[in-house]
Formats: sequence, structure tokens, C-alpha cells
Amino acid sequence: MEDGREWYVAMILYTTMPQEMIFPINDEDYKKQKVVQINGVSLLVTEYDSMRYQIVRLLSSNPKDFLIESFMPGQIIELFDHQSSFM
Repeated sequence: MEDGREWYVAMILYTTMPQEMIFPINDEDYKKQKVVQINGVSLLVTEYDSMRYQIVRLLSSNPKDFLIESFMPGQIIELFDHQSSFM
């Protein structure tokens, strides 16, 4: 402003999306992420190495899916074309 004062705008964002998805830090990290479906459950995964992926987030509205230990974030899973479908 002309009188030397600075103005800041505060904003509250109500969403179920994680902060990293809304305000990405590094685009390269997000290009490695995919949504896959295993046994009818959607998972957000990131490429770990060839044919292996790390679970980032479980995308489900079914509370029972969150009790499945193999779908916990951080787990490393191997995916083959016949096991899952990429979205």
C-alpha cells in the first residue's frame, strides 16, 4: 500500500483432502502417485521400485477397510496386472 502498511488475507479451507494434495511441494513426487484398486478397495500408492508400490492413503468410506493391516499407509506392496486395476 502507499502508506507502507502490508495486508494479509487469511483463508480457512474446509476439505477432506490432505494438505499435500492441495498445496503440493514437489510436482515430481505427485507424478509417481497412482490410484489402484485391490479387492475392491481404492488405494493411493507411490512407485517404490519396479512393480512395487508404497501405500500413501486408503481411499474408502468403509470403516472395515481401515482395519485391514495390509492396506496400512507405509506398507510396500507388489502389484501385477492381474492383481489390481490402475485408475
